[in-house]
Amino acid sequence: MTPHCVAGNLSIEATLGLDRFTRYDPNAGASCNYAIGSDGRVGLGVDETKRAWTTSSAINDNEAITFEIANNGGAPDWRMSDAAVNAWLDLAVEIAKFYGFKSVAYQPKPSTVTTAQVEQWIKSWAPSDAMIITLHCWYKNKECPGPYFIRQLPWLVREMNKRLAGLTAEAFIGECVAPPKEQSVAPMPTLFTPYLATITAEALNVRTGPGTTYTVVTVLRNDKNTYTIIEEAKGPGATMWCRLKSGLGWVSKDFIQKK
Repeated sequence: MTPHCVAGNLSIEATLGLDRFTRYDPNAGASCNYAIGSDGRVGLGVDETKRAWTTSSAINDNEAITFEIANNGGAPDWRMSDAAVNAWLDLAVEIAKFYGFKSVAYQPKPSTVTTAQVEQWIKSWAPSDAMIITLHCWYKNKECPGPYFIRQLPWLVREMNKRLAGLTAEAFIGECVAPPKEQSVAPMPTLFTPYLATITAEALNVRTGPGTTYTVVTVLRNDKNTYTIIEEAKGPGATMWCRLKSGLGWVSKDFIQKK
């Protein structure tokens, strides 16, 4: 599977409306199997059984299922909405299941590995029974799929593998482990219900942990986007801290509004 960024906040109609994105002939220039909009809707361009011209690599394109994902933020981070990332996650899991894969594998490419060495490098770590995630930037000097999405890949892969293993990992609520036999069963913990929220402040710090003692990793602007909150915790500097599903970090609950 090869996820890409569209480099624009395009709907699936706009992306697939580009004639080339639904063609699979050598003159197409560029095409994709699936398009995903910032609203989370998914559209099919080139059928999975046919090659899409997507990654500047015939070897990769002849094996990969490719996705063009809209960006709701421009350079240099090429941010994607939670809805778009979650849609890709759901679709990728279903594709892996359909083809009988029990796991998904991904590794960040070392800078010492050249474009010509990519395929050999992949063989050095990729399990033969796993579905592999590859990136456009491995095959050409491009940022695609963008720094934002690449930062999300570690937790996305963990979540995919949880789902493929049959665990109840939807929305990161954790796993319930059966107690040993002949021992009393501990009460079930209260499960947190994720919710959607918008930012009410002009700018909101995102920290590495729940509290002002943690480092600020980025600042979210009041861009009217919707964010998914997957955990809450007490900490200094706010009445409550909220963890973003995107993996960016924690924000103060005092400056968000539940939808």
